[in-house]
Amino acid sequence: MTEIDFEAMLENYRGVHPLGAEGDQSILTTLNTQVVDTTDANVKQQRLTVEEIDDFLLYAGWNLWDLLARRSTEGESGLIPRQEYETVSFVQQWLKFPHLYDLITEAVGGADGVVDLGRTAQREPANKLNNTRAWVNICSLMGRGLLISLDMLKPYEQLHELNSSIQFQRRIQHGAYGSGRGFVSGRDYKAPVLNESWVQKFFEERTKIEDAEHLSFSQKFNAATELFGFLLMFDTRSATNTSGPYALPDGSTMLVRDHFLNEPLYPWMDAAAGLPYCVTQVMIFDNEAPRFKISDIGTTFTEPAIDYFPHMTHFSVYARDAWDSPISELRQIDLDEQREILKKSRLGLIKLYGRIAAMSRRDRIMAGVLVYTREMMAPFARAAGLWDSFVKDGFDEFHPLTSQAYYPLTTGAAQDLLPPAFILGEAFTPVGRSATW
Repeated sequence: MTEIDFEAMLENYRGVHPLGAEGDQSILTTLNTQVVDTTDANVKQQRLTVEEIDDFLLYAGWNLWDLLARRSTEGESGLIPRQEYETVSFVQQWLKFPHLYDLITEAVGGADGVVDLGRTAQREPANKLNNTRAWVNICSLMGRGLLISLDMLKPYEQLHELNSSIQFQRRIQHGAYGSGRGFVSGRDYKAPVLNESWVQKFFEERTKIEDAEHLSFSQKFNAATELFGFLLMFDTRSATNTSGPYALPDGSTMLVRDHFLNEPLYPWMDAAAGLPYCVTQVMIFDNEAPRFKISDIGTTFTEPAIDYFPHMTHFSVYARDAWDSPISELRQIDLDEQREILKKSRLGLIKLYGRIAAMSRRDRIMAGVLVYTREMMAPFARAAGLWDSFVKDGFDEFHPLTSQAYYPLTTGAAQDLLPPAFILGEAFTPVGRSATW
């Protein structure tokens, strides 16, 4: 078998398609349909063709490669076996989520109701129904690919499930972004999803950075709350999301960043005692700041790649006290409360680190699975009023095939499967011509 040069494959997807807008256009030339673009009409289709499904999978493979090739955070964790729990989670999601997507679609009144769920990203900051959640179904599609790699599934099987999951995602994308490419990678990496009324409110209430000490504190606040949320979610970025960039009337640029700090879905939230559910940071930068871009998972990068904080002129912080607090109760907090949140985040990080370090490897994997499955379903199910019933009906219980896949995925197979899955797109195996409805 020919050895694959993965380093070379980081330069171009499958050796052909580059990063960025050029790569988006390059991969589009290989598609036979318009499935990666959404319209009012095509998100209402009940059934995609096999050709459309395969095109969506092909683009998803490039999109994931593009996302990960820009990041240097996908290595091993010394504390948490992330690759192991990720692969188990992806499999569990594939085996459970499509059916739950169908139930949510029915509960909200069909395709239009799902599109409206996606519009939550426009209506509300400090809500996990954000631009990142317009992407997360990609993880369940990876679970399908992993099962195929493990010879537990054939590419042409579960066509209904493929249709349900892809159409659910496309409807959420349409709600978040409107017509056009359903991926930020096809929108020049811009996700200015919040309604203009929020942008105007945040601009009018902006807090000027007075001096170097204030700027330093703002950076520390951003870092401490992000790091705490990162560990709270077991080394995932589920606790952070950035939207923007938003062009402001005075020529400056705004980013809106949410850090979720106190999520009652998990038993280790005692480490977050006294913290609000979410803090929303409104950051405004001068007209000499680098060009901001946002990834499909709500992370920020710049062109050129430089430290952008020296260009920050205003830093305002808002708090949402509970996940179900009315958005009208989102409140701007002063420096004293920001200092308290910074202090509690740092103390919580120490407490949480000690707690995780004392867990067995199996418990860390299972905790990671709990996060990766709940984070990618609960925001939708909560909004549809179904989350409690999903949990009661066994949401967290392993599907039999997940149990079967657990051992190989946690004893070495994950490290063998993830590089080709992520870098070569092998997690997005096409259905193929033999499939029919």
